[in-house]
Amino acid sequence: MHVMLSLLRLVIAILEHLIAVPVKIVRGVLDVFVFNPRLGPLRYIAGFALAYVAFALILVYPVAFLRGFLGGPFLAEQLKYHEERWLATAIYDQAGNFVGVLDPKMDSQRDFNYTGQPIEFGNYIANPDHKSIPVREVPDQYWRCLVYHEDRHMGSLLNPFGIDLIGVLKIPASSLMRTARAGKPRLGVGGSTLPMQLARVIFNTPPRADESSFDKLRRKLSEWWIAPVIQRELTRGDQRRLKEWTANHLWLAQRAGGGPLHGMEVTSRVVFGKEARDLSIAEQFVLASAVNRPIILQEGSERLNEVRLSHWRYITEVRARRCAEALISNPDEQKAVLFELVKLAGGPPDPVVRPKLQMALEEFAPQLAKPAMANPVLRANVLIPDVRYGVREEMKGEFGLDWRSQVRGVNLTLDVAENRHFRVRVESELARLQSRFGVRLDSGFVVDPKLARGKDGDRKLPSIIVVAADRKGEIVRYYEADENASYFGSPFARDRGTGVYHREKEARAIASIGKIVAAIVVANAGQDAPETPWTDSAAPENGLETCRKGNGTVVRTRLARVAFACSLSKPIEWRLAQLGQERVRKTIDALGLTLPPAVSASEATPPSTAAVRGLLTASPQKVHQMAAVVLAALSGDGKTPVRLPTLVRGYDLTGPDRPDEEAQKGAIVPDEILKPEARALVRTLLQAPLCYRLREAPHGTLRSLANWCAERRADLKLHFAKTGTHVTEDPDAIVDVWIAGGIQFTNGAAYSYVVLVGTGSTRQPFARKLHSSELAAPLAELLLQDLAQHAVQSMQVAKSSAFSAVRDPADPRSAKDVRKDSESKGLWWQNGEERKRIFGDRS
Repeated sequence: MHVMLSLLRLVIAILEHLIAVPVKIVRGVLDVFVFNPRLGPLRYIAGFALAYVAFALILVYPVAFLRGFLGGPFLAEQLKYHEERWLATAIYDQAGNFVGVLDPKMDSQRDFNYTGQPIEFGNYIANPDHKSIPVREVPDQYWRCLVYHEDRHMGSLLNPFGIDLIGVLKIPASSLMRTARAGKPRLGVGGSTLPMQLARVIFNTPPRADESSFDKLRRKLSEWWIAPVIQRELTRGDQRRLKEWTANHLWLAQRAGGGPLHGMEVTSRVVFGKEARDLSIAEQFVLASAVNRPIILQEGSERLNEVRLSHWRYITEVRARRCAEALISNPDEQKAVLFELVKLAGGPPDPVVRPKLQMALEEFAPQLAKPAMANPVLRANVLIPDVRYGVREEMKGEFGLDWRSQVRGVNLTLDVAENRHFRVRVESELARLQSRFGVRLDSGFVVDPKLARGKDGDRKLPSIIVVAADRKGEIVRYYEADENASYFGSPFARDRGTGVYHREKEARAIASIGKIVAAIVVANAGQDAPETPWTDSAAPENGLETCRKGNGTVVRTRLARVAFACSLSKPIEWRLAQLGQERVRKTIDALGLTLPPAVSASEATPPSTAAVRGLLTASPQKVHQMAAVVLAALSGDGKTPVRLPTLVRGYDLTGPDRPDEEAQKGAIVPDEILKPEARALVRTLLQAPLCYRLREAPHGTLRSLANWCAERRADLKLHFAKTGTHVTEDPDAIVDVWIAGGIQFTNGAAYSYVVLVGTGSTRQPFARKLHSSELAAPLAELLLQDLAQHAVQSMQVAKSSAFSAVRDPADPRSAKDVRKDSESKGLWWQNGEERKRIFGDRS
């Protein structure tokens, strides 16, 4: 007991000394500097200085620690929500070139504040947001240079909790110097740590030239208040999240054709034309040195251009050079980096865009070309105005409304510049169709986009869809006239809670396109030929070999070929009913089409009737897939699964990559739909609308496209197509006009396609007496012309790639000489089967 009491006395004595010593020191300092009458008025200055030092010590240590510890639970989820909301989705073309960034206005969560002003929701204030492409991994030299410039004492005794002691202490001295220079009171600058700069991003409060001292003080206090919480939350365990935030969200460039550029990933693509992971050390130093000194991207007045170049040189020659000299110890490496910085400093930071994309910008949006080069959002809006909406629908279908948190980037399947050219050609054709058929359109509709007055106007566009995909299901041409992306399904068939499309809710009837199902069922039965007679209960008195129709009083037989060429419903429905409803139902289900709803089984529409009379429902994408399945079966790819046509070649995900089977959901194996022995009959029946002739005159529903019949063209190996016109109870009130088909060129290139103009609703017909052959066929012909050019170009690329694959790298001869010699010897292809696969069997 005595020993314990002795130890207790010792501890108490030590504590007394620990408390007494600082108190004595403070008292001595106060006596010497504050309460010393010999100092006169200087003692007031000394008093202020001591009080400010005490304030700084209390702020940096106990206050910052307690604020970070207590504020974390309240701010952690908010930081996570900010990070998710700020994720941008990059867009790349089929060659991997950076196209731009999806417009924040397209965010499916609809919680992104793109107004540039705070928005109040009761007690919650939504501050202006930004979008940033997240980096995969923060480049090491960028981080080192950033810390060197902006937060050199991070994690040390001078800055343990997110506020830098030296930075706080130098504010009075900085204020005196700024006041002396300005001739009026000005608040000085202090060392803003990285967490403090992130607080500026959260509240969108960057320093401004016109900022008053009071506003600056208020901003600084708010940064001090939130920085310890950010520091604690982003450095739990390690600095990985803090590195990512500073790499993704700090301002790095301004005058970008809109808002500033945030984050090194998007800035590196605009300034250097490359991904962040491919930046050289010098380029990493430049971007790190641009923090608080944003790069000025666009030219302006003569004075601005001088400032722009001076600003760029200060970043490269001064700030980035300091990093090179301080952080690189290897003399040779340091010399190389300094040399590169000198080269970078030689010219202003003009935005880097691939030449083909730059030409497209200058051609299609000359007034927006320069700002679009600097602004990736504007660039995507100009180059892929319709494609971006289709991509969003695909992402909603794959990932739901929260796609932004999972998709970092999207690789498109099409050439952006070529598709933009195609869009111009389609709209030119639509203007011609408007002038020709405008009198037959409903007064509330136009088909010329230039005449549409917007969704709130009294004249609007029906859905106008012109899409083609290659044999892999990758869309190579895509046109839509509105923002609904109806190609991927009607808006009301999409779940509002998840964004996922449900095909059973689709109400858009596919009209006589359903006769493709009839052709498959008839051919699979193996009982008919093109010349087989079928009973027509609505036959004409004479001209049975033509497309004439009777009034329902005459019953005759008509050939199967004629029935499909002229889209005659009665004989085809008669034949399907004979073959049995179960066969038709199975084919409908296998193709993913939907039968019309019924109150009870006894009142259900027979599948044969639904298929022939156009009562089946499906999205244009599903109809397109059906055409692709038939094309694959007829062109020898029957064993290869045919997926839904897509605009997305691949996703760059924030998490693990999806398994391959995810991309094959909904795929159909053609040989499971169409028997190999049935292909010849299907080919004949579905080519008939294009190829059927009577006395050397075309007579099919697509006689206007008779010049695209494969039997009469040397460059075509296969071409089938089917029309459809959906009407209301009034047979002259047009709801939708369709064409779906597939084409294969003799060089092996093959494409499926779909063309649609209409509203999809029987309550809203858009025209009168205007059928597929008049409105959809001209658009289909334009598409076919474009595909013919694409086929030639794609085969040239394939041929060049194949040559590169078979050439011996060790061969000293030039590529031109090797190619010439190989062709002369017939050795251009080492693999004959590969040649047949790509170019077709010419035998």
